[in-house]
Amino acid sequence: MFRSKLGLLVLLFSLFVAPIALAQRASQCSSQVDIQVHVTYADERPASQQLRVDLLDASGVPAMEAFTNDSGQTHFHITGCGNFRVKVSGMGIEEAVSDEVQINGNDRFRPVYVQVHPTSDSESNSNSKPGNRAMTSAAELKIPPAARKLFEKGLEAFQQKDYKKAADLFQKATATYPEYDAAYDNLGVSLMNLGQTGEARAAFAHAVQLNDKNPDADRNYSRLLLSEEQYVAAKELLQKALMVEPHAPSSLILLAIAQLRTGDYDGALRSALKVHHVSHEGYAVAHYVAGRAFENKHELQNATTEYQMYLRESPNGPEASQVRAGLARVSARAVPE
Repeated sequence: MFRSKLGLLVLLFSLFVAPIALAQRASQCSSQVDIQVHVTYADERPASQQLRVDLLDASGVPAMEAFTNDSGQTHFHITGCGNFRVKVSGMGIEEAVSDEVQINGNDRFRPVYVQVHPTSDSESNSNSKPGNRAMTSAAELKIPPAARKLFEKGLEAFQQKDYKKAADLFQKATATYPEYDAAYDNLGVSLMNLGQTGEARAAFAHAVQLNDKNPDADRNYSRLLLSEEQYVAAKELLQKALMVEPHAPSSLILLAIAQLRTGDYDGALRSALKVHHVSHEGYAVAHYVAGRAFENKHELQNATTEYQMYLRESPNGPEASQVRAGLARVSARAVPE
């Protein structure tokens, strides 16, 4: 499995989406920190190669993505201070999330250890269960080694924030293998970082055309559409992504935002509240979206409850000031004239 899209890296589009960088608290938080992730099984064996590792920000939104090597390790290079978690997922294992880790101004290196457990039916599922995973594995077998190597170098350049180099490498990967949907997807994300929106849109569109069961590309394309206020088109992509990954919290949150923006407050609530049950820990932003939906429905007590839940889970989260403003609005509206 090598189906990368680099998470919610750079496509900031509204007050509902949390910033993806760890917040810098002061000037002493400007140094680069090497986060080394070690993924093991219960018996301390290194976990499988190519497990997906997401770096989650304070609200639980993925900020960066990487894949483990054959030693069950991967690295993230970040600049700034803040709190984060690491989530590990992939074929044959149960999803695992680390404890919260705090990066301080004097940190330069931080190891993070995550233990995963194999699914009881992982072997039978990988051999007999139809769907995107099997299709993805079959497609990956066709990727020429030269294209895969260019893709991996592109990921390394992206993690170093060398977006021009990353875009060039992803472009070369697509030239080497024109059916490489993941390379087109990551090319789109790189181009967005370079401010080349039109070119990014074309890359995302090509990625989803090549593989209609690539939820990563669907999500990334939807972020661009949301930034352009094309909410209906974004909803269609996100609903397609959820057909492949029904419980993906990032898709659910993005869909909730699109539904909220189109006045579908009931739909936004359904999507946001699903996050509470699917992957509640680390996804406080879902409470913010639910609070806004309840507020628009004039259900002030429910809005208050959601806003308060956000602050309990993430008192210093990226949306905390907006949540407190929401509480003030609700409180003022609740006072009888």
